[in-house]
Amino acid sequence: MFRNSPSSPPCRRDRRRRFRPGALPALLSLLLPLVAGCGASQVGFPYSRESLVFPPSQSRLPRIQLLSVADERPAEQREGRGHFVGITFPDDASWSRPVADLYRDALLQDIGQTSLAEAVPLSNQADYTLEATIHSFHCRMERSVVSYALPVGVGLVGGYFWGDDASSKLKRGLVLAVAALGALPTPLHLRAEAEVELVLRDRGGRELWRQDCIGEIDDDVGEPAVSRRDAHFAQRLLPQAVKRCNACLLGQLRQWLTEHPLDEG
Repeated sequence: MFRNSPSSPPCRRDRRRRFRPGALPALLSLLLPLVAGCGASQVGFPYSRESLVFPPSQSRLPRIQLLSVADERPAEQREGRGHFVGITFPDDASWSRPVADLYRDALLQDIGQTSLAEAVPLSNQADYTLEATIHSFHCRMERSVVSYALPVGVGLVGGYFWGDDASSKLKRGLVLAVAALGALPTPLHLRAEAEVELVLRDRGGRELWRQDCIGEIDDDVGEPAVSRRDAHFAQRLLPQAVKRCNACLLGQLRQWLTEHPLDEG
């Protein structure tokens, strides 16, 4: 005589959402362009026109030949160094043209548009020669450790409420943390600096005037922790720093030219 075995309970489908192992690599692949692609864009130099015109200091404008522009920036600026909390950029390979050529065009533009002097191409046409030396021409971005910790913390908290057990909470928290690193704006401090030295000489090469000026621009923005919009920030801030630097240099040069008019030698 056989005993009937107790009937087994009906199967119930586990409706909990399973974590997909491929989610994290997929999110990482979306973030990689933010880290690498944005920092690798070619950097231009959209230099604005000068609105300030100096009043005439002499009966005729002195003729100046820009003899040379020497690039003596330190290796840190040429190579673009730093990671995570502090980065110096752009490096030489990122510029669309050599830095010396960019500054030469900017200086000649400001000399002509301010009516400070007449720029001439040949030494036999010039009353003076001008030599420029670039000591600094770069941007610096700085973040605090909190900029990285905050998105990770937000992601882990989200995973805690989204997950079903300890394993899924951790895995989903990591996924959300990676997503937050690429989407959540965090504080970013930016600084652009241009430092240039000008030397004015007479036709015989005798030094008449020398001046060093620094132009600086600071800005605070909100950017995702893994964002690297180097080209955007350099093109927005560096031309302003160069404009301030040239305003200082040309203002000092104008004062010297006013005190030493051509007819007095």
